[in-house]
Amino acid sequence: MERHLHQPESDDEEPGERPPAFGPERQQPRHPRIYVADLASTERGIEHGLWIDADQTASEIDADIAAMLASSPVPGAKLWAVRSSEDFDGIDLSTVTDSTVIADLARGLVKHGRAFAAWARFVSNDRSRLSEFRDSYIGSYQSREAWAWALVESLGWHRDLDRHVTDTLIRPYVVFDYAAVAEDAEPSWQVLADRDGTVHVFAR
Repeated sequence: MERHLHQPESDDEEPGERPPAFGPERQQPRHPRIYVADLASTERGIEHGLWIDADQTASEIDADIAAMLASSPVPGAKLWAVRSSEDFDGIDLSTVTDSTVIADLARGLVKHGRAFAAWARFVSNDRSRLSEFRDSYIGSYQSREAWAWALVESLGWHRDLDRHVTDTLIRPYVVFDYAAVAEDAEPSWQVLADRDGTVHVFAR
């Protein structure tokens, strides 16, 4: 199956053939950042931390954290935690203490956008599974029905329908039930939905 979104080429497509609300995701530029807090200061009621660019190497993130801790009002401060983040699409970083994971997440978000965010949430930031994204990702669609349209198209069922139903008066009324197609197909795939209805489809 194609790994990109289909966009109808014109308004002349047969009724029922156009995928509902279907088109390419418009990605906004991402600048993922994390706010890292010095825990020794926090324990003493002092706010000390630093906003750090997450889209850099793990060693660069470590260097920024080390510089923040070195400037702590508490001598010898060593412990830190991610207290806030920007442009991470709801990925929970509160328990992440490995800068390599942070760098991997940021890199994936910048490159792949919402689909990668959905995958990261699904695998709970497990670094060993984050790398599976590239081989597992099929595509992103604006709805389950839009995904079903792409699935039907890839199987050649639209062409088959045109060949079997040739009466021009009947043809406009013979359409696929895309909601039913999606429901029947979903157990064979990993379908992750965003709050706006967008779905990201992965091979199981």
